[in-house]
Amino acid sequence: MSRPALEAIDVHRTYQLEGVSVEALRGVTLRVDPGEFVAVIGPSGSGKSTLMHLLGCLDRPTSGTLRVDGRDVSELSDAELAALRNQTIGFVFQAFHLLPRTTAVENVALPLVYRGVGRAERRRRAVEALQAVGLGHRLTHRPTQMSGGEQQRVAIARALVGEPRVLLADEPTGNLDTRTGEEVMGILERLNAERGVAVVLVTHEMDVAGRARRIIRIRDGLVESDSVPAGAARDGGVDGGAGEREARS
Repeated sequence: MSRPALEAIDVHRTYQLEGVSVEALRGVTLRVDPGEFVAVIGPSGSGKSTLMHLLGCLDRPTSGTLRVDGRDVSELSDAELAALRNQTIGFVFQAFHLLPRTTAVENVALPLVYRGVGRAERRRRAVEALQAVGLGHRLTHRPTQMSGGEQQRVAIARALVGEPRVLLADEPTGNLDTRTGEEVMGILERLNAERGVAVVLVTHEMDVAGRARRIIRIRDGLVESDSVPAGAARDGGVDGGAGEREARS
């Protein structure tokens, strides 16, 4: 069995806000295997955004064990953590976070700059990533010259250019109309199926979550349920089927 892409064991995260301790996560245990497509849902304040930040190595747990690509984040320096994040994880955000005065191909190539990839190779890989999301004709356009859906495609291409094991998508359809959101979800599904990238999607939209092959519900800083939607088939040799199942350690 392959090692998990992401693994959390009894993870807690506590913040100090104006002298008051706020426990955002209260002992979360979960595992995401390579090639899975997982949706994380929960009400506002449930801890799902905190969990996303931890899984993306943007923060560290207060206690518990968090492994990314088999590496315990507590054992890594800040520089090692940044390198792991750059090499292993791709991010897609609701707000796109593109550089407005920079072309699509330059936006997509940016993560490769931090890896020390040469200019010609950066451009080649960025063009390939944009072609993969159907934007080969928009290479020299800036974000202000694109629709919201096109900007989100650029963001997806940027997330994929480094060939990550995991794609973390935080409300990727939140700023899009229904039709464009469907197109973006279709791209994520295709990339997951064709490239085997594990996708972890945070959303408050049940129709979006229902397209995942596994749904994790977070409430009050805990995993409330971990289930496979009716009719969904999971990859990686794990049985499909409906119904609740225990969160895996």
